[in-house]
Amino acid sequence: MKKKVCILGCLLISSTFGGGLAQKSIANPGVASSKTQLADILPVAADLSNVVLTLRDLPPGFTEASSLGSLKNLFQNSDFKPASVFAYQKVDDKQFQLLIGFTIQLSDPMQQAKFDKGIREGSAAKELSKNLNSNSKSLKSNKEWQLTNPTALTLQDNTGELSSGWRSQGKLENIPINLDMVMFRRGKIGGFMLILYYDGTKPTITISDAARKLDSGMMQLKPDLTKPQ
Repeated sequence: MKKKVCILGCLLISSTFGGGLAQKSIANPGVASSKTQLADILPVAADLSNVVLTLRDLPPGFTEASSLGSLKNLFQNSDFKPASVFAYQKVDDKQFQLLIGFTIQLSDPMQQAKFDKGIREGSAAKELSKNLNSNSKSLKSNKEWQLTNPTALTLQDNTGELSSGWRSQGKLENIPINLDMVMFRRGKIGGFMLILYYDGTKPTITISDAARKLDSGMMQLKPDLTKPQ
């Protein structure tokens, strides 16, 4: 299972950041596009490296994901430069969860407006599911993993100034799985997070709870950047 988690983590990472989400849903600096974009990424002015979920924020049993190193290496050769990134996993006889997230700084109103549009339209969630379906075909062990189109997922109230959640469902080694995603903005900081877990099991931390913890951390650590816009 640990080997499977590593492979799955790399697949999620490559689909999210290297397989088209960052390129298609997040505009590169100075590149015009007529399609809906998640955000225009400019050089990060503030240090947001500590604006992450930590193990202290998570229930017992989580550890840093073995695929986090691959994630960091991918960013070194990518135009997409998040302000912070984190990945954790929980793997035991009763529970499997993989959590991946990042934050970005939205420096100007245009960036914020495009990010907000992505939240409302769910373009990032749709692109991620599409890329995962496409990329999984290249891995024999994931042939049967075909995610459904994302459906709306209810979040806790007051998550960011604006937020949306989605769920896609599929199979991993013939076991039904859920992929829950959330995207939100608080002031000049945007967040994106996903949690993968077996269908029929109750995750020890929900995507809604994880988003609220990250949102609270943003406000505590960066009050100047999280004022209402």
